[in-house]
Amino acid sequence: MLLEINHIQKSFDNLAVLKDVSLKVNSGDVITILGRSGSGKTTLLRCLNFLERADKGDMLFDGTHYDLHAAPKSQIAALRKKTGFVFQDYNLFINKTALKNVTEGLIAGHGMKRAEAEDIGMEMLRRVGMAEKRDSYPHELSGGQQQRVAIARAMAANPRIIFFDEPTSALDPQLVGEVLAVMRSLAEGGMTMMVVTHEMNFARNVSTRTVLMHEGEIAEEAPPSEFFTHPRSEAARRFLSLEGK
Repeated sequence: MLLEINHIQKSFDNLAVLKDVSLKVNSGDVITILGRSGSGKTTLLRCLNFLERADKGDMLFDGTHYDLHAAPKSQIAALRKKTGFVFQDYNLFINKTALKNVTEGLIAGHGMKRAEAEDIGMEMLRRVGMAEKRDSYPHELSGGQQQRVAIARAMAANPRIIFFDEPTSALDPQLVGEVLAVMRSLAEGGMTMMVVTHEMNFARNVSTRTVLMHEGEIAEEAPPSEFFTHPRSEAARRFLSLEGK
C-alpha cells in the first residue's frame, strides 16, 4: 500500500466540497477520478499535496502518517519531494526555458548540482518527446508541448506518485493525444498516478481503477471493465449516460 487516505473533509464558505472521503492506492495503480464539475475531484488532489488544507482527515503515504489539517511545513516539504503534480494550466515559469523549468526544482528543492540536474532534465525531456525544445520558452511552445514539459518536470525527481489535475482540459482537441500518449507510457512503465480527467477512453483503457466523485463523496470505485459496463450506483449510471450523449 503506497497511499491510504482516511476521512478527508473540506468546506469552502460552509459549502462541503469533500465529505468523508477515503481511498487506498497501491504502487503501480493508475486511479482515474471522474465526476461532474464541482464534485470535489480537484480539491481532493490539492488536499493530498497540501495545496489546500483539509478541515479533517489523515493519510499514510510511503510509510509516513500525515495529518491533512495540521501537518507542519517541514513534513509537507518532505512529502512534495516524493510526489509530482501536473496542473491544468501547465504552471511553467514563463521566463525559463523548457530545460530550466525541469531542472529548477532539482537544484533549488533537492540541492542537486546543476550538471547532474541537466542530465536528468534532458532525459526527462527525451522521454516526453521534447528534447529538441530544451532552449524554448513557454510562449514558443504549443499547449501540448508545455504540458509535456510540465510532465517532464513532475517526473524529474523520480516521485512515488504523480497527481494529474485535468491535464488535457486546457488543450485544443488536436493536442490532447500527444499528452495522453505520454501519460499512457508512464502508466505502462509502472508509475503510480492519480488522474482527474474527462477523457473517458483513457479512463477505460489505461486506468487500473476508476473512481466516481459525486457531491463530495466517492459514489463508486471499480476496475474500469466493471465501472463502464456494469455501474452499480445510480450516480454512475447517470454520469455515464450523460457522458455518452
